[in-house]
Amino acid sequence: MKILKQKLFTSIIVAGLTLGSTNIALSQAMDSDTSIITLTFSNFIIIDNVDAVTIADPTPGSDAMGSDIFCVAASGFGSFSITFANVGSDPTFLLQSNNGTPAIPYNVGYANSTGGPAQPVMAGVALGGQIIQASNCLNDNARFDIDIAATVWNGREPDAPFTGTLMITVQGE
Repeated sequence: MKILKQKLFTSIIVAGLTLGSTNIALSQAMDSDTSIITLTFSNFIIIDNVDAVTIADPTPGSDAMGSDIFCVAASGFGSFSITFANVGSDPTFLLQSNNGTPAIPYNVGYANSTGGPAQPVMAGVALGGQIIQASNCLNDNARFDIDIAATVWNGREPDAPFTGTLMITVQGE
């Protein structure tokens, strides 16, 4: 029995020394690893600074006109499309009266600048190929014009005011 105890004790010591030496081999004073660095930019497009347009007391016999300058900015796109539509199921450009009389149609023009001529747009139809001019909206860079033909609004003064909501949507291309 004494020999068995001695062999068992020796086996435990050897196992302990073996495990101890394994731990010592895993211990280190320095290590390193690598990291892949990637710089990315998210694609985005924004429209900002769109304001209400009030056309008050137009000259009798002349078209009633108004405009607004605003900003379109984007990153990750070279161009964009812009769509103008009346809010609701019918995109037609219409101003409604408060007393239920027939609506007044109007026309919209768009310029990809704050000056110069505007090109006519069709309600609900995207006008593509517009060049991105900015990556932020620090300055306005676009304009829309409203034109209500004199033949449409003359004589409708008792039905005023006429109101409508114009939805402007931009999409990167």
